[in-house]
Amino acid sequence: MNSDELKDAEDAELIVAVLAGNHKAFDELVYRYQRGMLSVAQQIVRNPIEAEDIVQDAFLLAFEALPQLDNLNRFGSWLYSITRNRALRYMKRASRIQLHEDVDAELEIEANPASTDPAQIVEQESTHEDVREAINSLPSDFKEVITLYYWADMPQKRIAETLSLPLTTVKWRLHKGKDLLKTVLEKRGYGDIL
Repeated sequence: MNSDELKDAEDAELIVAVLAGNHKAFDELVYRYQRGMLSVAQQIVRNPIEAEDIVQDAFLLAFEALPQLDNLNRFGSWLYSITRNRALRYMKRASRIQLHEDVDAELEIEANPASTDPAQIVEQESTHEDVREAINSLPSDFKEVITLYYWADMPQKRIAETLSLPLTTVKWRLHKGKDLLKTVLEKRGYGDIL
């Protein structure tokens, strides 16, 4: 398969190519799912660097276990499960002490003041955190779809495949989740975000 064929191929076709020894086909799978899986991991661990490590580990595990995948059309949901389980396992083992990281972040800001207005930076970070908290306050069915669609820029069809849901369910959850999110944000004074 050439690069154009890889981009147009279904997941199952790519998996067959990987199993036949075409590692570029796995690169295409990584490209397709990396942002979505990163969002899944970040929802659990919060730290972007740790989330990247978890996603990398999940892809490695998936690559090694690919011959054992029974239904090739369920790669997305299988990878989602691996990523989510790795992130949950990480959180169980990880130290819960955040104090040192918070102090280090404050020292870094003090050592490298940004050229923009500090009040603007604080406001942007506060807004970003409020939106994340609002999304996290949604019921899990809506939270997953909203996160994958808006933060990971995952197409609705791929979300459906990843979560093993019908496309109509994803569309409904996206619509309903957006309404719920808008209500939560309006209560927090961010009515103009959505």
